[in-house]
Amino acid sequence: MLKIRLSRQGRKGRPFYRVVLTEHTKPVKSSFMEVFGRFDPLAHKVEVDVAAVKSWIEKGAQLSERIAKILFKETKDVIFQKFFEERTRTAKTKKEAK
Repeated sequence: MLKIRLSRQGRKGRPFYRVVLTEHTKPVKSSFMEVFGRFDPLAHKVEVDVAAVKSWIEKGAQLSERIAKILFKETKDVIFQKFFEERTRTAKTKKEAK
């Protein structure tokens, strides 16, 4: 199964990620078929070819949960929303935790 996911690049303490298409069984830092763009978590910049990602989704590729959330936040397109589940946090008091 083909998967669109993040591949870590950069040096220690200064990460950035490539958005890549790869086989889901391969290691994260191994070879990939296509690069769609990049994501810089420290500068909060996303540069992704969304049209290419959508075309690969139509061909059967799956998105990782993290990249689906990033693309949904940037584009607000519902096609990305089906790849992750919205979770609500409920704060527990100290008494409930015990």
